[in-house]
Amino acid sequence: MIRRIKTRKKRKKGENEMDLTIKKTPQYPKVVLSAEGRITTESANSFEKELILALDEYDHVVVDMFKVSLLTSTGIRAILKTYKAAVGAKKVFQIQTPSEMVRNVLGLSNLELMLVK
Repeated sequence: MIRRIKTRKKRKKGENEMDLTIKKTPQYPKVVLSAEGRITTESANSFEKELILALDEYDHVVVDMFKVSLLTSTGIRAILKTYKAAVGAKKVFQIQTPSEMVRNVLGLSNLELMLVK
């Protein structure tokens, strides 16, 4: 299943319009969510909802972030809230194959070792 999360903010002329796309691939007992695009203030709430829905349905949620080109602080917040919910429910939440930009942001936030597997 593929969901495209549309953002409403208009981009400046010449700036690429890139929505966030999340592809869900069930691999029982886990699910892999492949994110592609930008996780910004406009898309972070929808991103978080997708993560929480997956966590409600599966005991092990993996987010492939190889094609994520931007991760803002609101995206980090969504990831942390999901991670805390997973720990509280004794479930597993991981980030796999982060893009270089995502790895740098998580590293600067001291979250890389906790989340990236």
